[in-house]
Amino acid sequence: MKKLAILILLFFIIGCLSNEDRDNDNLPDKFEKKGWEIRVFYPGEKNVTVYHTFSSINKKDTDGDGLTDYEESPIFMPGRATDPRKKDTDGDGLTDYEEVKIFGSNPLHWADDIDGDNIFWKGDYEEINFFKEKGIDNDTILEYLKNPDVDGDGILDGGDIDPLRNLKIEIIIESINVKSEMGDKDGVLEIQINVSVETDWKVFNAMIIPYINESLNFTCILDLNDTGKPLNDTKPFIIVIKDIDEGLEMKPFDKDGFPSFDFVKVFEGNVPAYAKDFNIFKDCKRYHCIGIDGEIWFEIRDMSE
Repeated sequence: MKKLAILILLFFIIGCLSNEDRDNDNLPDKFEKKGWEIRVFYPGEKNVTVYHTFSSINKKDTDGDGLTDYEESPIFMPGRATDPRKKDTDGDGLTDYEEVKIFGSNPLHWADDIDGDNIFWKGDYEEINFFKEKGIDNDTILEYLKNPDVDGDGILDGGDIDPLRNLKIEIIIESINVKSEMGDKDGVLEIQINVSVETDWKVFNAMIIPYINESLNFTCILDLNDTGKPLNDTKPFIIVIKDIDEGLEMKPFDKDGFPSFDFVKVFEGNVPAYAKDFNIFKDCKRYHCIGIDGEIWFEIRDMSE
C-alpha cells in the first residue's frame, strides 16, 4: 500500500513537471523546447522557406516584439505560427506584432496584400508606410487597407500617384511679351495658347501688340490621369503659342510649313513649345521663360482634391 502511494506521488510529480511553465506564457516548457515549424515567404522570393524554431522557457516574449511566445505559437495561430526569435518573421519591415495585432496582415508573407490594390507597391508594408508618412493614425490605416481605392478616383491605390487625392493642376498664364511682329502687316497679333497635360487641354485666344508686356491672367484647371507609381510618376505637360496669321503672313516668314500660323517661340532656345515631364510633387511653381520671339510668365498650382 505504501509502495502504491509512492508511485502515485511520483506520477503526480512527473505530470506536474511535464506541464511546467517557468515564464508563465501559457506554453509548457517541454513545448517551448520542442518548438514548431515555420513556413514563410521572404522578400523577393516566390517559394516558401520551411524551418524549425523554438522559444525561451525563461521569457514570455523571447524576441521582445510585443507578442508573447504563446501568441506566436501554432496553439494560438494554427497554420500561421510565427518565429518567437524574430521580431519580423517575413522580413517585410512590419513587426509580427503590427501585422497580427494592429493591421491584420500576414506575418508570414512579405507580399501580402489585404485589399488586392498593390500594383507598384510590394505588399501591405509599403502601403502602410505610405499612409504613416502622411501622418495617418493606425485605425484609419486599418480602414484604408481594406479599401483598394481610398480617394475614389477609379485608380487602385497601388497604381495611383497619390492614393489620397484626385490630382488636378491649375495653370495661370500671367503675361507675355512678344518681341517680334511675326511677319504680320497690321501690327496686332492674334495669338492662340494651347495648354495640355496628357489628354486634358485648354485653348486661350488673345489680341496682343508686339513689344508690349501684355497681362493675360488666363486660368484653367486640368485633370491629371492619376495612374502611376505612388509619389513617383510624371505626365507630359505642354504649352504651345501660335500666331494665327489668317493669310497675312509675308515671305520669307513662312518657313515652318504652316501658312495659317507661326509658332511663337517664347521658351528657352529655338523651340516651338514648352514641354516637360511634369511631376505634381516637385513642379508646381512659377515659371519665366525667354525665347527668340519674346518671353512668357506662368504658374502651375496643385489643386488636387
